[in-house]
Amino acid sequence: METELTLDARDPAGRSRPGTNAVVPLPDVAATVPVVAIPARNEAALLPRLIAALARQTVTRRLSGPLEVVIVLNNTTDGSREALRRAAELAPGLELIVEDVTYPAGRAHVGTARRRAMEIAASLRPSGALITTDADAVPADDWIEANLRAIAGGADLVGGWISGDPEEEARLGPGFQRRARLHARYDALRDELAALLDPLPHDPWPRHQDHTGASLATRAEVHDALGGLDPLPFREDLAFVAKARAAGFRLAHPLDVRVMVSARTFGRAPGGMADCLKAWLRAEEQGSPVLVRCPEALEARLRLRRAVRDGSWTGAETCLDLSPAALVELLAPDDPDAPATVPAECAIARLEARIAELRGRSDAA
Repeated sequence: METELTLDARDPAGRSRPGTNAVVPLPDVAATVPVVAIPARNEAALLPRLIAALARQTVTRRLSGPLEVVIVLNNTTDGSREALRRAAELAPGLELIVEDVTYPAGRAHVGTARRRAMEIAASLRPSGALITTDADAVPADDWIEANLRAIAGGADLVGGWISGDPEEEARLGPGFQRRARLHARYDALRDELAALLDPLPHDPWPRHQDHTGASLATRAEVHDALGGLDPLPFREDLAFVAKARAAGFRLAHPLDVRVMVSARTFGRAPGGMADCLKAWLRAEEQGSPVLVRCPEALEARLRLRRAVRDGSWTGAETCLDLSPAALVELLAPDDPDAPATVPAECAIARLEARIAELRGRSDAA
């Protein structure tokens, strides 16, 4: 589906990052043209909302042509194509490239569909920026420009900051919201500890810790160098990030790349956000405590990462054929399934104390 582009002659000179007073130049969209890649399955109700959000993207005012949006409909039976056709009529700055595919049972999942969407996007813009999101997402109006800024600043991959729809989360009840706040606080402290113990110049603090398919950007050259995204039935996004980091590519988590997603409790991918929310609701109904990973186990993993990176790890001589980046992903990878054994309130208190101690040492030095 192709629509005409409505040009806006205004071209602002710069934009401020949230939380800073610095003016950051807008990226050169002629040098790195963005393409959005979206997998979808039976999302007729939510796709128009996403298309409207993409039509509001500030970057569309500076592109020489329409913003290209690739959508792969995976085994879809609910009229999503017609919903997209109607949405496109209201989005004159977009060109929708829609592929409707029926995969066999073993391949009919988000990993196959996202891989295909990314492949099409890369073929359209071999030197461009590939930005993937989910059908239930609502990106901030400057989402694409913020991704392009990070790429122009040296990032090979960009993870976006994900938040749940606040109205939907409110309907899940106060117990759910309390759990969500505890997990959010723990995750923020966990990442702050990582920034202190295993600092990365290309991904400085403050930052966030999200890098999922709801908001993940990369350069087309990086995508192609890695052989694309592996068609896994779930966590295909995390696997792509791990593969990229192992190859030495730089992942950044800027605070101004923001996406809101649905807080629905039904989803397509096992182990995805919907399953997580259902688990929280079930735990709340059962009166179970909020448990998280042991802070000391987290610190041990971070110290191992730093030792591998700086060459002080004693086992390095047995792995001479692997780069430090590859060793980090092998020996101390992200582990979303790490056992949760410590009450969140206790873990938060321990992390706050540990971070204060480390920052005190840093200030004293």
